[in-house]
Amino acid sequence: MTAIMKYDDLANLAGDPGEMFREVAQSLVAVGEFHRLFDLRLLQERHRHGLPLDRRTPIDDVEEPLRSQVEAGYLAACREVGELLLEAGRLREAWMYLRPAGDKFSIRQRLAGVVLDDERADELIELALFEGIDPERGYAWLLGRNGTCNSITTLDGMSQQLDAADIRACAGVLLRHVYRELHGNLRGHYNKLKGSAPPNTLTIEQLINQNPELLSGGNYHLDISHLQSTVRYARVLTDPALVTKAFEIADYGSRLPADLQYPGESPFEELFAAHRRWFGALLGREVDPAVEFFGEKARAEGDDPRSTAAVETFLILLLRLGRADDALAAFEELAPAGRELSPHAPTLLELARASGDWERYAAICRERDDLLGFAAGLLARQG
Repeated sequence: MTAIMKYDDLANLAGDPGEMFREVAQSLVAVGEFHRLFDLRLLQERHRHGLPLDRRTPIDDVEEPLRSQVEAGYLAACREVGELLLEAGRLREAWMYLRPAGDKFSIRQRLAGVVLDDERADELIELALFEGIDPERGYAWLLGRNGTCNSITTLDGMSQQLDAADIRACAGVLLRHVYRELHGNLRGHYNKLKGSAPPNTLTIEQLINQNPELLSGGNYHLDISHLQSTVRYARVLTDPALVTKAFEIADYGSRLPADLQYPGESPFEELFAAHRRWFGALLGREVDPAVEFFGEKARAEGDDPRSTAAVETFLILLLRLGRADDALAAFEELAPAGRELSPHAPTLLELARASGDWERYAAICRERDDLLGFAAGLLARQG
């Protein structure tokens, strides 16, 4: 069998379609004509089911159960061609076929072994981050290539597209990156002041506690907007090691001069100081004062139709502190009736499940005339 089949050889196989398809497929694979192989597989599928071979009959016009069989053949062809393109290192083309087949795993594995280079950087970042195959890896690549400012802007633009797990992953990447930058700049400043490097074990918090002169005279060591964005995204993180890094950045920011204290959004108007309270509470530092602070913010928000951010923040904090009973009570008191909170906030059903107080849940549903919620609670209690 030669790499390219002779037409006469192909004609001799007209009486054996199965063998003809096999031979043509082998020929196309041998010369890397994978897109043509896909067309061949579609032709083969139509022939198998007695459909017109010119592809002018859309699959949607084929009646069941034949349509499901044809679609299964189409997806099998996608997987076959996608895997071949993947093996050939043609990742972008491979994704064209693996995406309809719902196969992120194969290409994610391949991306894990790739070393980013200038020639393919844009393609690989597009696949990993913007196509959602491996957002954490893609965002790390983007940060390393385009820097912090561009990467924060990108994350801001994508935050509505990414699911909660991917947002957390990207937030962790950003936090580690910015922490390293700030830590490195503080160490460099220390070296300049003291004439020697500080111990490698000193954290940001320890450096500024032991060496307050690092912040004297209005000194700052990283773009303030980068620090602000980092702590804002870090609120979704739950890993104690990452929460500690976020606390240290917020603590650093809270010590900067007043003219560098740019305001944030409710309930984090005093952006660094409020985030310091938030992360500190999650680490067991000054928990009750933080609960009181965010509770006051939530109650001050009241029935403001423009925002429920303070209420949602308070509910999230209570739940993460393991105070599910208090969170359920706060929901009853503060969450506006007849209005859904954002997807970031815990639902009433989640709070009831966490607290186990189904009687209170039922009472809240009755009080708010929430028949659907009441029914959901009955089902949830049954398992």
